Formats: sequence, C-alpha cells, structure tokens
Amino acid sequence: MDMVYLYYDNPQMLAVQMENWNTYLGVLRQPPTILLVDDGSPCAAAADIVRQSGCRVPIKVFRIKEDIAWNFPGARNLGCLHAQDWIFMSDIDSLLPAPDAKRLFESRPLDKSRAYRPKRVIYPSLAQCHRSSSALLFHKEQYLRIGGYDEDYAGHYGKDDRDFMIRLRTRGKVRITDIGCAAIQAVPTSAVADAETRGKSRNRARNEQLFTKKRGAGFKNPTHLLRFSWEQIL
Repeated sequence: MDMVYLYYDNPQMLAVQMENWNTYLGVLRQPPTILLVDDGSPCAAAADIVRQSGCRVPIKVFRIKEDIAWNFPGARNLGCLHAQDWIFMSDIDSLLPAPDAKRLFESRPLDKSRAYRPKRVIYPSLAQCHRSSSALLFHKEQYLRIGGYDEDYAGHYGKDDRDFMIRLRTRGKVRITDIGCAAIQAVPTSAVADAETRGKSRNRARNEQLFTKKRGAGFKNPTHLLRFSWEQIL
C-alpha cells in the first residue's frame, strides 16, 4: 500500500501528518509507504521537515523544481507513477487515523475493478461533511488505464479531480464505492494554521471552461505526463 500526499509550504500540517502516520505502526499489518511530493515549495522544503522529524513509517520525498501554480495533477502523477499496486490519495490537510486506515485498507478483500472513497468529517468535532474527490483508494492498473491525471489543468484551480473521477468511471470502467466505516478528518486552518495552500488564486473560471471543452470531446485520456523537472530527495 502506498499513500500519495502533496505538500506546498505546509510544515506545521506535515508535522501533524507524520505524527498520525506513526500511529499506523502496530495497527496495520504492514505500514504503508508514504510518497510525499513537494510541489515546488518556495519557503519550507518538505525534505527539511522530514529530516528533522521522528517519522518512523517508510517515506519517500520527491520535489518538483518549478513553482507551478496549482500543479496538483502533475504532482499527483509524480507520486502515482512511483507507487506500487494499491494507492491511497489524499490532501495534506486531511488525516486518515489508524483505525480508519485499518478499516479502509484491511477490512475487506480489495477489488481492482473498484475505487474506494471514505467519508469525510471535520477535525476535531468529527461533524460530517461532503466526501472529497481527492481522497480515493484505487489500484495503479486503473490509474495507468486512464492515463493518470490531466496536467492541462495545472496553473489554475479546480476540476482536475473531477476529470480524473469521471474517466475512472467511464474509460476505466471502475465502480466508485463509498465506504461508510472509514473517514478522513479535514483539518481547518483554525486548528493548524498552514493546513491549506495559501497565496494562490482560486479562480475556477479557466478550468471550468477547460472542463466543459474536455467533456464535449468525451474526456479523452491525457498524454505527456510530468511536464516539469523533478528530483527524488529522500
């Protein structure tokens, strides 16, 4: 099991995440490998935070050398292309507690024709909110079949997750299964100040237009992945 997370100048949130990942030891049959992708952070590099931490689960750190605005699809492709077998994808500001990880990963035989989506609650109240399209457990074969995330969306905010989910269903013939026994915990900035990416415009207009164009063309599989320079740090 590999877990792909994206990082962009979130040192406090990353520290909270590493504390959570450490709780997997002794609970899961085998701790997952964390594939952490630093999406060109200009200030606090993820590798420096990891080196100074007490993270005890296996972790690999990749860094995109260019600071491309909202390069979520490219960063996710970088993580997924280095993953093996089953991949759990989530945002850095969402925690998957150890009991929920065990229920999500180990409570049933996993079916490659399905992708699994956990519930989402707000930390620390645990009030339920809508499920996240970026929190998903799927097999790498499914990811490769649909060509990964579409990096045409990079540079602007939104719709890349929605595009990926639609292609999973239509081109990958994957059934999205909502899981009721496991939940991620969305961490607000009131709890961890740098939980969310800051300083970038969240104007969706350009990507909304792009999404409409791609829908009209039938959401074809993307080509030309990893349109940037990158390196593995750890």
